[in-house]
Amino acid sequence: MSAPPVAARIALAALLLAAPAAVAAPARAATPAADCPWYQGAPPSNLNPYSSTDYAAGSAPIRVGPYGACTAVSTKPSGTAITVNCYITNSYGNTWSYVRGSGWVYDGNLRNGGSTHPCRF
Repeated sequence: MSAPPVAARIALAALLLAAPAAVAAPARAATPAADCPWYQGAPPSNLNPYSSTDYAAGSAPIRVGPYGACTAVSTKPSGTAITVNCYITNSYGNTWSYVRGSGWVYDGNLRNGGSTHPCRF
């Protein structure tokens, strides 16, 4: 089966863009995903080749995103060495360091304040 002619595809796209939305999306209750507003994904290793070792100052959760509301995937006990690659500043002004292959750790939970290299995306 071949694709419709270009003119037919353009006309269909124009109709779809001009048509009003039939039904508005229903409002959803707050979910953990909504409280974890991180959609950027992991910083690419080729743009962030840095690594340094820091240590958990207390219990240091590693989370899926750089917010306290994000799900913890693991927790490092006090004194554990943690290799960090780069950091970001979230919308609350808090810095979080990326732990390659694991997630994000709040720099306040690290003895030396986390990575000194800003993440590049």
